[in-house]
Amino acid sequence: MNKTFRDLSAESGVKVTPQMLRRWFASEMASLGVDASYIDAFCGRTPTSVLEQHYLDYSPRKLKQIYHDAGLTILE
Repeated sequence: MNKTFRDLSAESGVKVTPQMLRRWFASEMASLGVDASYIDAFCGRTPTSVLEQHYLDYSPRKLKQIYHDAGLTILE
């Protein structure tokens, strides 16, 4: 994956890394009011607290709805 990002960055002249995209995504979702525990789930960090593990819904359906409601778009 890193090789693909390097190749695309060289081709486009714009340096982009997976870490940059993850940081941008998390910042944008936070500014749109998405709860931090769901942002963590989107970024692949699994919940560790008892509340998050047992009482919050991290199903694909729920995450899809949260993403849709946030209205985040990359290209307009």
